[in-house]
Parts: sequence; C-alpha cells; structure tokens
Amino acid sequence: MTKLSICIPVEPGMKPPQSLCERLLSDPTADIEIVVAPYGEDFAEAHPLTELSRRDGRLRFLPAAPEGISLCNLWMGTVASMRADWVTIIRPDDMLEPGVDILLRHVESTMPDADAVAWNVFTIDPAARRDIATAVPIPIQHHVMAPSKEDMLEGFFHWKDSSNVPKMPFGLYHGAIRRSLLEGVLTQSGSLSWLTPLPQYEWAARVLLQAQCFAFSSRPLSAISQARYQPLSIPRVISNMPFTAAQGITGAIAEIQCRVLHDAGVAWDGYGDAFIRACMIDCMLEHDRREFDAKCQAYRNAMVEMGDERLLNSFQPPYMAEPKADHRRGLHGRVLLVDRFLGNATTAQEFYDIARFMLTPVDIATEQTH
Repeated sequence: MTKLSICIPVEPGMKPPQSLCERLLSDPTADIEIVVAPYGEDFAEAHPLTELSRRDGRLRFLPAAPEGISLCNLWMGTVASMRADWVTIIRPDDMLEPGVDILLRHVESTMPDADAVAWNVFTIDPAARRDIATAVPIPIQHHVMAPSKEDMLEGFFHWKDSSNVPKMPFGLYHGAIRRSLLEGVLTQSGSLSWLTPLPQYEWAARVLLQAQCFAFSSRPLSAISQARYQPLSIPRVISNMPFTAAQGITGAIAEIQCRVLHDAGVAWDGYGDAFIRACMIDCMLEHDRREFDAKCQAYRNAMVEMGDERLLNSFQPPYMAEPKADHRRGLHGRVLLVDRFLGNATTAQEFYDIARFMLTPVDIATEQTH
C-alpha cells in the first residue's frame, strides 16, 4: 500500500497546484499519491496538470466540488478518497518535502504506536512588507521526539506559550495521521462538528483528543502560505460561548475548542490569562487604527459577556502602527535566524526551495535518530 496520501483541496480563489505537484513528483521514488480536489470546475483535458497525471499515475483528480460547498466539506470529500497508510492536507500555494514518506517509515519502525506525526513548518506571508525586517527561524536540530499528550493538551486548549493561535503542531493540515485515526475522527463527529471556516484547527483539536501517540520532527518539512485571516460572521452554535469567528482568529479557535469539547462532554475552561494574552496579540497584529479599535471592542464585548472582570481588566493591548522590525540574524540558541526574503523569495514555495539547502536531508536525519 502507498505510504502517504497528499490531499490538495483547491479552495475558492486558489490556482491549481501546478508547481506544487511538479515538485512533489520530482522524486520518482517518493511513496506517495497526490489527490487534487478542484472547486467548481474540472480541469480541462489540455490543462498542464492533466498532462502531468498522464505521465505519473501517482497524481489523480476528484470530480469538481460544487460551488458553495463549505471548506470543511471540501476537505472531507478530499480525504475520503485517500488510499494510503497515512494522510495529510496542504493547500495549492504551500510546499511539502517529497521525502516526508521517509520520515513516516522511520516513525513506523521506531515509534510503532504513533498515529499522529508533525514537523516544524515555515509560515510565510506572501504579502509581507519588504521594508520591515523580519527573521525566520530555521531549526538546526533534526531529531524525532515523542511529545507527551498532556503537554499538547495544555498547549492547545489552555493556550500555553501561544501567540494569537495555540502552539500545537499536530493535525491533518501540514501533519500526517494514520488511516485508523482519520476513520476514528470521522466516526466520532457529531452534530456540532465542522461548523467553522478554519477546518485546520478543528482537525487539530480532534486529532489531539483521539491520537494515542505523537511523533515530532524538529527538521522542517513544509511551508505554509499564510494569508491574513478575515473575520467572518456565522451564527452561534453554543449560546453561552461569546467568542466567535467574527472577532478574529483567536476567537474562531476558541469557538472550535468549545464545540469539540462539548461533543466530548467536557466544558471549555480555556478562558484564562494565556488566552487573554492571545486575544491581545491578535489585536496587536492589526496595524490600521480603526480595525484595531474594532477588534479590541469585539473581544471586550465577549469578555463582558463571560463575566470575568479580573481578566477583562488585564486585556490592554497596545496599538502599533506597523509591525515591529526584527533585525536578528545568525545562530540564536537552537535556530538559525535568516531574512524573510532569503534569496529574494516571496512565496512559501520559493522560501522552502531555498531554505531546504540548509537542512539535513531527510534520509540522513532519520538514520541519525536511531
């Protein structure tokens, strides 16, 4: 059986993953299949991706998803067609190391109970400003470790050491899960499942709750093309949960956490100091004064509804007219800080193709971790 299914749903407004598929298939020995799910319209017979699929049977397409389908259902339809031992999802503008199947074989031999695998990921905003210095960390280690589930639960649901999003690398998006875990997540889905514009975080929550054993590679294996989150007003599902996707990405993730835990019969208790700090960071990332004030007020309104005056008083995000410059470069602890536009790279795919020359090859990295 194939080792890894790489699922690529083409979401509304995204271009077909031509460059990504060519890069993934550049290694003829990679034990992968690529499943592309177009949106709204099938690829024409003369499309370059169609030609590529004729030359390499590892690439196949699903029938076009109907217009208006939710992102969660688009993802569901894509992963439902997977045929391999493991599955991951990436987007057309992202990049994934073709040798990720090597890591999975290593995990199977050294951590046979692991059913969720993750790795360091570069997060690249293609619209980042060139006039503001930014550093990207490249880990200098490449070992594979087994983090504890307790630490992962603390990081995700209690927002420990988070930014405006929880620090939790495991899930379906830029992470690999076994077929058995995928089936388990889908089987446990209930009436409150998949009601979000951010399916990657709901998958993270459900994988975290149901996975038995985790394996994490310090060596980066992919890059995310990170677009700015656009708040979205959607109806409340749980009436007493005031944090929603309308406030910002932090509120959207909190709402996901509340629903997922409600499905499991557990009350959400993530409303603490670390969560308030995440809300503050979410506001501080707004550099337009009107948008900053509106987001702050939206979070304050939710906190007032929650009724905890102490935490409300601690919510005091400072306004910054522009992102803070980061001029650090070189070795800092266990990471190498490089310029965001290293080698004149603008996109996530361009950045990864340059940064990977600084990384230990996956086959060597996994051999050295025995």
